[in-house]
Amino acid sequence: SGDLEVTVDFLTEVDKLVQLIECPIFTYLRLQLLDVKNNPYLIKALYGLLMLLPQSSAFQLLSHRLQCVPNPELMQTADSTKASAGFKRTTASNIDYTELLQHFEKVQNKHLEARHQRAGRAEQLERRVVL
Repeated sequence: SGDLEVTVDFLTEVDKLVQLIECPIFTYLRLQLLDVKNNPYLIKALYGLLMLLPQSSAFQLLSHRLQCVPNPELMQTADSTKASAGFKRTTASNIDYTELLQHFEKVQNKHLEARHQRAGRAEQLERRVVL
C-alpha cells in the first residue's frame, strides 16, 4: 500500500525473508511457483517484495527466482486440456498418504541419525586433539 514506511530495518527484514525463501525448507514453496494458475497471489507477493527491494544481492536472487516462473500457456499439455477434474481427483485419492508420510519420516530419521553420528565422530576427534 502507499502508506508503507520503508526503513533500513524493514529492508533488512525483507532481505532476510528472501534469503529464507532460498533455504531447503522452502523447497515446497518454490515448487508452488510452477503452478502459476493456482498460486497467483504467491507470485504477486514475491513480485511486490521485489519492487520494494533496492538493487542488491537479495534483489538479484529474487529476480532470478521469478524469472524461472513459467508462462501458464506454455505449461499446458494436450493431456491436461483433455483431462477432467474428476479424473485428477480419482488419481489423487489412490495415493496412500499415510504410507508416504511414514516413509518420509523414516528417511528423515535416518538423516538425523547420520547427522548425530557425524557430530559424535567430530566430537571424539576434538577430544583426541585436546588430549
